[in-house]
Amino acid sequence: MTPDLERARRAVEEYLRAYGLDPEDPTLERTPDRVARLGGELFGGVGVDPLPALAASAVAEVAARGPVAFLDVPFRSICEHHLLKFAGTVSVVYLPGRAVAGLGAIVGLIETVSSRPQVQERLTDEIALALEQALGATGVLVSATAEHDCVAMRGPRIRGAAVRTLAARGAYAVEPAAAEARALLRLGPTGVPGE
Repeated sequence: MTPDLERARRAVEEYLRAYGLDPEDPTLERTPDRVARLGGELFGGVGVDPLPALAASAVAEVAARGPVAFLDVPFRSICEHHLLKFAGTVSVVYLPGRAVAGLGAIVGLIETVSSRPQVQERLTDEIALALEQALGATGVLVSATAEHDCVAMRGPRIRGAAVRTLAARGAYAVEPAAAEARALLRLGPTGVPGE
C-alpha cells in the first residue's frame, strides 16, 4: 500500500487546529509533513503479507535436528487503541519442519508484523503463526516483552512496567516440549524470566 502523504499532512494540520494550535506557526509549520512521513514508516507493514519473504528465505537443505532459538530481537509498534508506541524485544524458538529460516528473514517478519497498528497479544500470535505456516515448523513459541507508552503517558502514568505475551503452536503448545522451549527462551514454567 502506498500512503497518501498529502491527505495525512492535511489531517495532521486539522488535528493541530482541533487542539488550538496553529500549523502555520514557524515552530509547527513542518510538523504535518514530518508526521505524515513518519506514519508511512510506522505503518509500512499494513497490507504486507510476511509469509512470502519468510518462505523464500527458508533453507530446506539445512538439517536442523533440534530447536532453533533467536533471542531478544528489538521491535517497536504502535498501539491501535491510542496510536502510541510500544517497544521491547521478541524471542522465538521453533522446531524446524520443512526448513529453517534465515535469521534476517525472522527480523524482517518481526518488522513487518510490528509495522502496523497492533496489540501485543496479536503481534505475538501473528509471528508464531507465520513461522508455523511458512516453515512448516512443528513447534513454535514466541515471547514478546514490551513497555507501552499508553500506560506510561496517560491514565495511571506508570513507567517501567513491562507486558509479556506468549504464543505457542504445535509441539510447543503442550508439555513436555513446551518446557523445553521456555527453557531456551530463559522463561520459567509460567512464562516469567528466570523463574
